[in-house]
Amino acid sequence: MGLFNRVSILIQSKVMGVVDRAEDPRETLSLACHRQEELLAGVRRSLVEVTASKHQLAAQIKRLEQRLPQLDDQAERAVATGRDDLARQSLGRRQMAERQAGDLKKQLEEVTAEELKLRSAEHRFASSVDGFRTKRDLLSARYTAAEAQYEAQRSLAGLSGELSDPDQGVQRAEEKIERMQARAAAIDELLASGTLEHLSGDDVEEELRRHDDEQEIARRMDELKARNRNGEQA
Repeated sequence: MGLFNRVSILIQSKVMGVVDRAEDPRETLSLACHRQEELLAGVRRSLVEVTASKHQLAAQIKRLEQRLPQLDDQAERAVATGRDDLARQSLGRRQMAERQAGDLKKQLEEVTAEELKLRSAEHRFASSVDGFRTKRDLLSARYTAAEAQYEAQRSLAGLSGELSDPDQGVQRAEEKIERMQARAAAIDELLASGTLEHLSGDDVEEELRRHDDEQEIARRMDELKARNRNGEQA
């Protein structure tokens, strides 16, 4: 893998990393689940308040109904003593208590119906929140696995590039060694022939280049002769 490909992968990784950090599905799902849980908690608080109100109404009705016989007894005793005025007061209080109890019973029926609606809604909403929570955990786990897979693939991509570079470096080193060995052999040959004894450094380099050229010309001559022989045979 070349330098350009590695830089491209790095840039893509950085861009995707920024996008992922800006829009992490796990955070989005957690916030949505938290909002659902808050709404469910609100429904449950309302249910508690309605239930408490129902019990309070029932207690008030019970107290009023318990007072009715007492007021009847007061009225009877007042009549027995010739105090019709007191009897009328007791009967008036009884009538008011009975009316209040009737009004409270109607309100109790309404509150009870509201409680049933809230309990049904709480049950459905709780099931929905549980389902959403399960889905959130599943999607979060899938996202985490996909993220880990992506990081592993990115690491492997970078590793393949790092592994290919040493191979290229070894090849370049071998080629350079071969060239140096060829030049050293050429110098030995020129020294043995006495050609380099009276040459300066620049002259030596020129002689080496001439030697390289002669070898290249000889190689090309061999190629041309081989090609010519193949043509004649055809």
